[in-house]
Amino acid sequence: MTSRAATTRGFTLLEILIAMAVFAIMAAMAYAGLSAVLDVRAGTEKRSDSMAELQQTLYLLNEDLTQALPRSIRDEFGSEQPAFSGGNGEDLLTLTRNVPEWSELAMRSQLQRVSYRLENGSLYRQVWTVLDRTQQTQFRRKKLLNVAALDLRFYGSDWTTHWPADGSGLPRAVEANFNLAGLGEIRRLFLVRE
Repeated sequence: MTSRAATTRGFTLLEILIAMAVFAIMAAMAYAGLSAVLDVRAGTEKRSDSMAELQQTLYLLNEDLTQALPRSIRDEFGSEQPAFSGGNGEDLLTLTRNVPEWSELAMRSQLQRVSYRLENGSLYRQVWTVLDRTQQTQFRRKKLLNVAALDLRFYGSDWTTHWPADGSGLPRAVEANFNLAGLGEIRRLFLVRE
């Protein structure tokens, strides 16, 4: 009878406590590893979104500048505005551009007015499909990206931070210097259509 009682005996309380402690340590290590992977993934997604916004902004800037035309306009108040201007406070860049014939907007006017504005740390692109506007003229506005700072320089015969310079129509090139949180400083040079 004594041998039978010895074989049916279960775990002691000490053995169960040791097993639970080992399991708790392993679970804590697994959770810490999973948490680190999730944090890295969230940071990567945020940086990826910032890069996508930057790429779209650079693409739009390049398209607008390569299609720029020396066509001045009249604003909502009837005042004549230059075909190309930049470095004027919140209005970083304003220009008249050509719309390619293959575009869906080609059925309307072949020209657009485009403006890039910096407001509260965000860069916006505004587009008017009517050049000589009235006070009822509507525009489309799209937020492009969040920027810590954005500086533009324009090249005619020399580099300047404001355009028009020396009464000229279009600059030859535009340099954009972006300062983005998490990505640092990014500088790009764009040629302007002549």
